[in-house]
Amino acid sequence: MSPPSSDLTHFVAIPWCAALLNSPSTTILPLPIPSRIPNPSTEAALFAQTLQTPDTISALLSFARDSPNTPIKEIHTLVTLGYLLNGYPNTTHGGIVATIIDEAMSFVLKRNKELGTLPGLGDLVTADLRIKYLRPVKTPQTVVVEARLREIKGRKYMVEADLKDGEGVVLARGEALWIAVTTASL
Repeated sequence: MSPPSSDLTHFVAIPWCAALLNSPSTTILPLPIPSRIPNPSTEAALFAQTLQTPDTISALLSFARDSPNTPIKEIHTLVTLGYLLNGYPNTTHGGIVATIIDEAMSFVLKRNKELGTLPGLGDLVTADLRIKYLRPVKTPQTVVVEARLREIKGRKYMVEADLKDGEGVVLARGEALWIAVTTASL
């Protein structure tokens, strides 16, 4: 399934996003991202419903630049932020910044799981998440989260991410330890 055309149209209308999306090496991930689709089990309700409004996260789209036949090491996620995410005037709440970084990091692992490029990748949970807040994340604005798979040790996956504004300024940085678990342990 391709991304919702409204999200693609939204981002292509923003010049710096269009430059990223129109690059010959860019592959827009075949989605909508599952966490943006309401699920009767209430799984992912935060991104599927609570944070999917015109004044929270109005548009979200991920893309990769890696070969489809090898593990994807990096995924970029474009996110448009609205004022209902604020903790301070015109500034995204720090907890929301951490949540967005955590979600974007998950896309690197989930996409590899879908493609079967990382053998043995099961269900994943965040075991440790560290965020460095470098500058205020202003609203409204569109940002990009560049999430990278840094290291694999058994069932442990180290992922890092930078949240950047349209000029490439790093506003926040995250590092996380993800662990593959069995469904029974969830």
